[in-house]
Amino acid sequence: RERLILKLYSKEKAEKEYFIQTGLYAGVLFYKGCKINIATKYGDSFLKRMLNFVNDIYVANEPIQAKKDETENQFLFIIAHLFVQSLEKAVVLGLPQQYQQQQERSQKVRGNINFNDYLKRDIPFKGKLTTTFRERMYIQEIVDVLYLTLKKLESAFGKEIHSRLLGVSQLLKQQYSGRFASYETILRAKTHQAINNPMYRDFKKVLEYAEIILLNEDLMPDNEKKNLTTTGYLFDIAELYEIYLEKLLSRNFPEWSVSGQVEISIYKQKFYSRSLFPDLVMTHRETKKVIVFDAKFKKMGMINNDIDRSDLHQIHSYSGYYQKNLIASGLIYPLSKQLDIDKSYSDTLYGNDNNDVLFIVDGVYVYETQTMDDLIENENIFIKRMADLINKQGVTI
Repeated sequence: RERLILKLYSKEKAEKEYFIQTGLYAGVLFYKGCKINIATKYGDSFLKRMLNFVNDIYVANEPIQAKKDETENQFLFIIAHLFVQSLEKAVVLGLPQQYQQQQERSQKVRGNINFNDYLKRDIPFKGKLTTTFRERMYIQEIVDVLYLTLKKLESAFGKEIHSRLLGVSQLLKQQYSGRFASYETILRAKTHQAINNPMYRDFKKVLEYAEIILLNEDLMPDNEKKNLTTTGYLFDIAELYEIYLEKLLSRNFPEWSVSGQVEISIYKQKFYSRSLFPDLVMTHRETKKVIVFDAKFKKMGMINNDIDRSDLHQIHSYSGYYQKNLIASGLIYPLSKQLDIDKSYSDTLYGNDNNDVLFIVDGVYVYETQTMDDLIENENIFIKRMADLINKQGVTI
């Protein structure tokens, strides 16, 4: 299904007015020579926090570049996460290697004896021979580019930015040549024949991100292509928000298994069979009690019109599936005002008093000007409400 990313249009009134409309995406786009930064209405801190959770990377609250232009900051932060995420995926099969011709002078014969050298140096024989052999070696240009990129990100955001790549970081440090990576070095790394190997092809994207970071580029299209090309890096904010909530709940409720996008098959073997996909299902590891939530990245100011009818029907259909194991269900939003529990919590599903399943509308309070510390405090308030909810339903946390 097609989804809106960016729409530019104009309207004729007393004078011509221009409008930009965006969908549920955030990131950076380049269009006709212009750089368009798409942020969320909840501020830069919230986007950074969600990216942190997605990659299990928790960078310092205020990066060193904080004095620079905020748009540049956000772009570097996004590219940093993309680089780390893509490197973590690519390095599963190891760093790129190739066979290289090596020469060694020792008492052992390894490979082929260099007879020219033998005739010149080893008559009479002195116990050592010069041999040549082929050995798989890490590709120096790629090692240098990756190492220097990680060091630059570390200086900007702290060591946490590559905490999940500690082993790779140590290996790169050991193999680093000690030389600065010039543009020619980056170009040789990007075009090296080894990354055409299917085993290493994921490094193509890794090295593209590395080039942007090392050269402080925005990947603005070449001048002759500016009017023809749209490029950029975007995150699906709705998906990002779901993963953020999943990991936030997982970290704080270890006694519960928290799963995202669980597939529920209904009416199997019937022609009207369907699959349902609740965003978040919490299952207590011992009692098997269930809490089911849908994550909605939509405005929530605690008024009736903020709840879409389809969203309300959807979460109730998920709730009905779990029946007697269910202790609570609800919709989780980024809240634009502090929560009033009396208005947003119902003691029973459907509010008809013939069950004891809680139904809630809740979320983390976020706003544009909040600091990272403010956001973390509001997360803790949300988690406290979730803990109280679970205790109220008689399940041990």
